[in-house]
Amino acid sequence: MASCETEGSLDETVHDLEKPEAPANLDSNTSDLPFYVCEFVEKEIGNDFKSLCKVSSLIEKIAEEKKHLEEQVLTVSSEAPKRIQVALSNAESTQSALATLLEREATVSESIGKHLEEATPWMDDLGVLTDQINEVERHLNYLKWISHIEELSDNIQQHLMTNNVAEAASTLVSMTEQAIKLQDSSCFHLLKFITSTVQFWHKILKDKLTSDFEEVLTQLQWPFIGPHQLQTPISSSSSSTAGGASVKEVYASLETLFIQLLKLQISDELISKPKQMPEKYSLPASPPIILPIQIMLLPLQKRFRYHFTGNRQTNVLSKPEWYLTQVLMWIGNHTKFLNEKVQPILKKAGSTVNAKMEFTRGLVMLVLEKLSVDIPCLLYDDVLFCHLVDEVLLFQRELHTTHGYLGSLPNCMHILSEDTFFQRWLTVERKLALEKMDSMLSSEAAWSSQYKDISDVDEMKFPDCAETFMTLLLVITDRYKNLPTAEKKLKFLELQKDLVDDFRIRLTQVMKEESRALLGFKYCAILNAVNYIAAVLGDWADNIVSIYECSDV
Repeated sequence: MASCETEGSLDETVHDLEKPEAPANLDSNTSDLPFYVCEFVEKEIGNDFKSLCKVSSLIEKIAEEKKHLEEQVLTVSSEAPKRIQVALSNAESTQSALATLLEREATVSESIGKHLEEATPWMDDLGVLTDQINEVERHLNYLKWISHIEELSDNIQQHLMTNNVAEAASTLVSMTEQAIKLQDSSCFHLLKFITSTVQFWHKILKDKLTSDFEEVLTQLQWPFIGPHQLQTPISSSSSSTAGGASVKEVYASLETLFIQLLKLQISDELISKPKQMPEKYSLPASPPIILPIQIMLLPLQKRFRYHFTGNRQTNVLSKPEWYLTQVLMWIGNHTKFLNEKVQPILKKAGSTVNAKMEFTRGLVMLVLEKLSVDIPCLLYDDVLFCHLVDEVLLFQRELHTTHGYLGSLPNCMHILSEDTFFQRWLTVERKLALEKMDSMLSSEAAWSSQYKDISDVDEMKFPDCAETFMTLLLVITDRYKNLPTAEKKLKFLELQKDLVDDFRIRLTQVMKEESRALLGFKYCAILNAVNYIAAVLGDWADNIVSIYECSDV
């Protein structure tokens, strides 16, 4: 009976301790004591009645934790006022120190202000003295420059008195380098002084060296006007020259004087302004011709201007080949000497200049000057103008193929590229091409093939007029391919396109006339011509080299 009651009471207890449902609207961050107590009991005991024996130990454990927490609360409650007191004490100390610092700052600031007021006159006086010192330093540097220039000038004079031209030239190089440094200086009078000094000594040295150099060239029978002169000065079999000196001595003097003149190049460029062609010719920028080569060119320049300017019988507008051939002959006559004798001297002097190229450039500039004068006189004479262009193109080809003249240097094509000259050239080229087309189509052999009897060659059976027309296009390409700019080349390419279209129209007209005899000889020849031209143009379109030659794009 008693046991039944006990079990009944336990059931009621368990029923009472069952986990209640959490309120639906309970926030996850809030707590409900009964709810969490039930959860705690459910977790520790559960539905196992035998686990009720753990209740006493659980109560003891919770009591200990409660006691421990109460002790911590008491400890914190007792320590908090002490910490607050310490913090307040530190704040008061800091406030006191800050007030002291502010007082010191005010005192120091007032002292500095008084000091600045007292020092202002001193600063003004010091500024005046500093400006004076700077001015004196500038004057001193100015005088040092003058003294240095005069010292170099005295050295040059002493070297010349002892006939030490090599050292005099080296000293002049040093002076010139100093003058170059001053080019951007605002000291106008100093710059003028050093430039005039360089110019003074440069003229003296240049005149002396030029005289000696020309004397040596004369012993070598320079210039070599005819091929028969070439062997006399160059051949090692000759023991002496016309002047009595041995060939070795002459060549030794040539080398010495050449190198000394080469040293004067820097001062020559500083004080001399080389003659420039008008900007309308758009010549590429190129350095001045080196001084020794300039001197070597002088006799040839005199001969050229004597024969091909003024009222001389050799100066004929209708004969441009005379002076063009003469220049090519001079280049050929002097090539061996320049390559074998002059180039080693340049290499020994550490120069990268090509002797033959430099010599050729000097002569080409003569031709350019001549062309710029002659072409305006021939613009309205188609025959003479066309002849001049033909000769110039032949001259240009010879320069590049035989003498290796670089296309990046000034050449005749730059003169022909001048807008007025170029437009006239294009007009004449178009006119002559159309005349050629009229001639080829009116020829009795226009529609027959010159290869008709050779089966291996005449596979396409193309007529003579088609081959002549394609040759005409190739010749035009060859004439303009060395033009310096893509813009000018494209103008000629446009001309070629117009010629192709014009030839197509002419073939169409002839084709309509022959339409009554579709199997006739001429009609078939026209079809073969169209097929041949289309095939060749297709090959050109697939050939990248041809595209670049035509359009440079």
